[in-house]
Amino acid sequence: MPDSLATVLEQTIRAHRPFDVSAPWAEELIFPYYDGLSIRNLAHTVMRLLDGKPSSAWLGSSPLDGRLWEHLWGQAKRIVLFLSDGLGWRTLNDIIAADPEAAQIVADLTGSGTLVPITSIAPSTTAAALPCLWTGAAPAATGMIGSKVFLRELGMLVDLLHYKPATGRHRAEVIEEWGFDFNTFVPLQTLGEALTERLIPSYALLEKSLFGSGLSRIMHRGVQSITRHYGYTDLWITLRDLLRQTRGERCFVSIYWAAVDSISHLHGTVSEASITEVRRQLGDLRDTLAADGVADGRTLFILAADHGHTPVPDHVTIADHGPLVEALRCAPGGEGRFAHFYLRHDYRDQAADYIQSCLGERFACLVPSEALAGGLFGPELPYAETAPRLGDLTVIARQGWTIGDRPRGTMAAISRHGGLSDQEMLVPLLLRPM
Repeated sequence: MPDSLATVLEQTIRAHRPFDVSAPWAEELIFPYYDGLSIRNLAHTVMRLLDGKPSSAWLGSSPLDGRLWEHLWGQAKRIVLFLSDGLGWRTLNDIIAADPEAAQIVADLTGSGTLVPITSIAPSTTAAALPCLWTGAAPAATGMIGSKVFLRELGMLVDLLHYKPATGRHRAEVIEEWGFDFNTFVPLQTLGEALTERLIPSYALLEKSLFGSGLSRIMHRGVQSITRHYGYTDLWITLRDLLRQTRGERCFVSIYWAAVDSISHLHGTVSEASITEVRRQLGDLRDTLAADGVADGRTLFILAADHGHTPVPDHVTIADHGPLVEALRCAPGGEGRFAHFYLRHDYRDQAADYIQSCLGERFACLVPSEALAGGLFGPELPYAETAPRLGDLTVIARQGWTIGDRPRGTMAAISRHGGLSDQEMLVPLLLRPM
């Protein structure tokens, strides 16, 4: 069960209401807590601890709430971050409550450390969250504001997970051949580059298929060593060996594993398959950290997630709603639970009025410029391309719903993320000295 600090922090997060959303169910929304209780603050905390200075000039320095890490000042020489894609705080606590063996695994993994909730970002999706984790900047500053985004540089809706047009059959990263530059797309220094400037090495452990992908090339600039693994079993052997190799070294080690997210999409976040993945992943992580030659007494281990998951049994197909079809100038961007509507001139009021009057129990509308100014996408000065990519209307789904331009197929994901429900927005943060 969450300890008292976890309870206090969750209450703090839930009380955070930076601006009003006009929806009868608005109280269900969880807003990103960019000022100290979000995944945005992880890179700043890594930099603060490894840089060894009371304050760091990197990106203005915005670390996690001091109650989580200040007692570790001067103790952490190596920081190891394990990112479990898709592992939500509520999902983890439901598993702990239902399964004493899983509860013991989590207790062993936490040890004398701390386990608390923090928030994801808006939208709560991998294509936006991972660049945030690697730059310390929120989507407003990175321009990475969804899985599908209209890029005016190319004049099309682009898939920002695979860097190809969002419609049709294309090879991943094909837009690079059309002039897209991975080195300049996110105009910010990465954590790897910042650490390299300070002569602090960084290491990344990735599954083979992600090595050299467009997203990896954007995020991992400056990382001095990227190690590949091929599956679940060799993940733990390779991780153990990497931690033995870096034992006693002043460095940053990042590990990314996507299975909770992938299995949740396919089988559902409350399925036996997803729950088994969580239990085994945490158990194998515990055993790996306990292996001989891994701990050195100067390491801070961090477990976090980019977002959680929520079941989505219901779907709205835009083709069934004539006023929305008339208003849109292309397919919506973003996510099915956090959509960017790109509209014909002077059609925003019509589209917003229709959604509010006919779909208001399921969806809420925001004017992107107002949401940007209100801090939904982060506190930084927005990148010049962010506002154009957000489009003309932001449509946020209530828990259980998605919206899209096509009917929901039989192979559609039965668990999704991207929205602002507590299942998606609250993610675990485990900090353990070792």
